[in-house]
Amino acid sequence: MTKEESYKKLVLGGGTVVGIAIFLAITFLVQFITLQHPKRWDVTRVGKYTLAPQSTKVLDKYKKMNIPIEVLAFFGPQDKAVAGDLLDQYRDMNSDLQYKLIDPDKQRALAVQNKVEAYPTLVIKAGDKVERITTIDEETFTNALVKLLREEIKKVYVLKGHGEPATDDKNPTGFDQAKAQIEKQNYKVEDVLLLRAPSVPDDAAMLIVAGPKTDPMEGELESIRKYLKRGGKLMVLLTPFETPKLASFLKEYGFVTADDIVVDRMSRVLGGDYLMPVITSYVKFPITKNFNVASIMPMSRSVRVSRELRPHIESKELAFTSPVSWTINEEQLKSGNANFDEKTGTKGPIPVMAVSTYTNVAAPNKKLDAVKGPDMKPAKKTTRPNDTSKEFDHEPNLEPNKARIVVFGSSQFASNRFFKIQGNSDLFMNTVSWLAEEEDLIAIRPKSEKAGPLVLTSRESTMIFVVVLMVVPIAWIIAGIFVYTLRKRTALV
Repeated sequence: MTKEESYKKLVLGGGTVVGIAIFLAITFLVQFITLQHPKRWDVTRVGKYTLAPQSTKVLDKYKKMNIPIEVLAFFGPQDKAVAGDLLDQYRDMNSDLQYKLIDPDKQRALAVQNKVEAYPTLVIKAGDKVERITTIDEETFTNALVKLLREEIKKVYVLKGHGEPATDDKNPTGFDQAKAQIEKQNYKVEDVLLLRAPSVPDDAAMLIVAGPKTDPMEGELESIRKYLKRGGKLMVLLTPFETPKLASFLKEYGFVTADDIVVDRMSRVLGGDYLMPVITSYVKFPITKNFNVASIMPMSRSVRVSRELRPHIESKELAFTSPVSWTINEEQLKSGNANFDEKTGTKGPIPVMAVSTYTNVAAPNKKLDAVKGPDMKPAKKTTRPNDTSKEFDHEPNLEPNKARIVVFGSSQFASNRFFKIQGNSDLFMNTVSWLAEEEDLIAIRPKSEKAGPLVLTSRESTMIFVVVLMVVPIAWIIAGIFVYTLRKRTALV
């Protein structure tokens, strides 16, 4: 081998070594940057490995409050991978969340110390509070974080005594699922019978009137009226052609609910019933902010905002049916005539959800009663012009009571049959959060990984029928005939 050949071989070998060194250096640098700045890409269609907006909001709140989160995850070997992947997603969003995967059989003393009796169990610690969960999914974990943030358990009262669906009824018409979802957010749900109770309880975070078949009595309506005057929160779910006195009561707060029912042609296109409007149009509001999920409002009446509002009332229509919808009256419904009648009906879009805030300037917020004016003198009674009351207590720098009211034209949308369909549960729970004055928790909520129904449109159903039962068998028959003919010709040759 000549010197020239040796030199070329050395140069080529050295170049290879340098190339490998550069490649390893680049690989090391990329790996180092990746570890310092981890990033996930979720390529699944349903976003299985992406945290829901509510989970992100809850973690952001922990960041702002500078509250570290410690999780002790007691799992068997078969569950470690699932738990670790879920907790990694939370840690990527909040670096103050730290977790340990623990085998309770190998570290029995630690399990006993944390009162772990079975596994899987997650012991979540935030500050001096502890929460334990035994389900491995985002919904349960996020709800536990929400509970740890709350200083108190708020009470949600549900009006009874007028044929309302029961909150513990597991049948399709019951409200068992809605109650369970509310309680997952660390509220306590209780029934209230205003026919016996002197007033709405003082500890009520909100009052829900869900699908009454008969009108509340005047004394009950007066109790609700007094509750709103002291800054109460009210959710009403109506049924078409029923409770005229309740509709008249709601008119005092800016709502107009006609004796009608919504017919939506778009629902039929999507494989539903004409009386099951699909809602995809929402007005920007804290409840519906960034809400881009369809909801279903079966058997819904229209809910409009009055053009003649009383002083200190602000109202807004939030959800609308499609442009190809209209309203019909009870007589048309009973006769089976669902065609639009311009004399009695209204063309869409039809509002089926509205919100109102009522400020009672005559009653300062009780939470601020201890605060006095700049001169630290007691409050004086003052006369306000254009007010029906002659006198009202007024203290400088005190915020007046502000009631919040939300009215839905459908009571069935929150029933067990429809609660988990599309965005119904999110819309309902967003409303609960807004009424409870917890706007920072309003978002699309995490879904459990339990199997849900597959809803197909009529077009999709027809396409599946044609492809599976016609196209595929015919294609196989044609292929068989072709192969048979080809082999026969080959045999003859």
